Amino acid sequence: MSAVDEAYGRSMSNYPVDSSNEVRKYYNSWANKYDDDVTAMTYRAPDAAVGKAATLLSEEQKKVFKILDLGSGTGLVGVFLRKFGFQGEITALDGAAEMLQLAKKKSIYSDCHEHILTLNHPLPYTDNSFDLIICVGGFGNNMMQPDCLQEVFRVLKPGCYFVITIRMHSKSNEYQDRINKELKRLEAVGLMQVASREEFMQYNWKDVTSDEGLDFNDQFAEVLAMLKNPL
Repeated sequence: MSAVDEAYGRSMSNYPVDSSNEVRKYYNSWANKYDDDVTAMTYRAPDAAVGKAATLLSEEQKKVFKILDLGSGTGLVGVFLRKFGFQGEITALDGAAEMLQLAKKKSIYSDCHEHILTLNHPLPYTDNSFDLIICVGGFGNNMMQPDCLQEVFRVLKPGCYFVITIRMHSKSNEYQDRINKELKRLEAVGLMQVASREEFMQYNWKDVTSDEGLDFNDQFAEVLAMLKNPL
């Protein structure tokens, strides 16, 4: 079995379906292999999200903006933020303690918070705290739900961007429908606007495996840039 097949098995097989506690245990158990696994699977979502954010900001803004890495995992987004020239403070938030410990060791984050965002468990930050929020893969089935989007915008400053990636796997259609409905609702009430929405290949498995048993729909995702409307 190839490295990508083993990595895919850890990332997709036995995925928890019942509770946030099970999701947390799952990611804690995966933490020490996570960076190697996503490298084997040619994971491109952090690059895509940070690259999109970099196109939206000036060089001066990249030097000073305060950023929230929402669902930071092991800190891969933080690594790409530094590679793309973001020099300001970066805060990491994740629900899995073992993942967060690995993020801390990368010496990128000014603050790290263990927290699971739900409708009844809001973010531990005051209104309008961040100049940029990035979330790679944190919104999805059994993870952050669409009704949490408004809470994310609460801690984002007006006139600033929230950039996320969302998987486009066929099994996630029901989730996609719900998040699209919530985005339309938030636009309708004037809170935000979707500035851009692009499909990208977050994995390129044909270059690393010939296993036809893989679900190649899993390769694709979307990157969305959402602007919180000025007051």
